[in-house]
Amino acid sequence: MPRPTLCSLLVLTSVAFSQGPAMRVPEPAEIDAAVARLDQAFTKGDGPARIEAMEAGREVLDARVIAFYDRGLKDNDVGVARSAIENLRYMPHPAALELLHKTYKRDKKLRKDVDGFALLIKAIGQHANEASIDILSDDVFGVADPKVVTARILGLGNIRDARSVEALFALMHAAGRERVQNHMPTFRLALMVLTGADEGENQDAWTSWWNEHKQGLVVTPEPHKLPQRMQRQWDYHWGNERMRSREKQRGERGNDPEGSGK
Repeated sequence: MPRPTLCSLLVLTSVAFSQGPAMRVPEPAEIDAAVARLDQAFTKGDGPARIEAMEAGREVLDARVIAFYDRGLKDNDVGVARSAIENLRYMPHPAALELLHKTYKRDKKLRKDVDGFALLIKAIGQHANEASIDILSDDVFGVADPKVVTARILGLGNIRDARSVEALFALMHAAGRERVQNHMPTFRLALMVLTGADEGENQDAWTSWWNEHKQGLVVTPEPHKLPQRMQRQWDYHWGNERMRSREKQRGERGNDPEGSGK
């Protein structure tokens, strides 16, 4: 797959977070304040101070700010490193996704920390960027913990591209039937979101569907409607309710003439 340009990453990342407001360009003063706060935290602060500074900087979507999160990813404090991943997960900026990709490729030790590795995979999938398909498809059963495999499968399900569907079927046939069968509820959910089809948890039925529909398959820009139970499962995995609540609170602050405290 050709390496995407910064411009294409920006477009794709904006699409990935299209359910929220457009990416807001921060004011120079906001950037300077966030940089100063992060620099102070990583130079003189302890773990909680670094976590607090990263959480405060998450709304300031600028490459100079995001660069500090790389220091968080490399921090010896596990809590700081995980906080960096979680914050980058919700930052719709190409530099954030680039850092997550970079961490996946360089930090092989992270694979031994199953919870941290699953968090990284989920963060990459949250950006819903087609540049992540190869990473999410990489050695899917290499770390066989269900949290990690689920994050990979649903990460692909979150990327609305026919290549995601192709990758899911490749993964479905990448291991023995019994191992794959354990994950068929997750495959079903991802494929339903992408295609609107439902062949249950039957591998053979899904393979037949794929053989019939793979030529000229078009993935629509909008996710397909799911049964209520499965929609709750999908929303819970991605924190959609949390994101909607945060955007609502931000909107209320913006519409409140007294919200600035002036």
